[in-house]
Amino acid sequence: MNSKAKNRTTERGRAAHLPAARSLRPGHTSRPLNTLESLKNRLMAELLLSETNAELIRRMHRAADESTSLAWASPFPMLLLPELLLEKSREAKHQFERQAALQSRGRNVFSLAA
Repeated sequence: MNSKAKNRTTERGRAAHLPAARSLRPGHTSRPLNTLESLKNRLMAELLLSETNAELIRRMHRAADESTSLAWASPFPMLLLPELLLEKSREAKHQFERQAALQSRGRNVFSLAA
């Protein structure tokens, strides 16, 4: 084994013992992600206070996850998340209400046809 190959092997061995704090980009550690998740959870708790429909809640959670992913990819995720979350949750609520209206109209059409 030449010295270069030996050095690569040694470097790989050292990398296995590094802390498990992996990140998506240099400079980001797992701590900001945990903070971002806790911010998402606090904002979602406020948004879901008055919601009782399970389907709408599921859609809003999906929107929150998408918002968190988009915010994490930005240079300032903590600043961007609240606005993204509001925008995505409004969109999810609007889509849910629109779909409920369409389903209601469909039921009315079928009841008239019967």
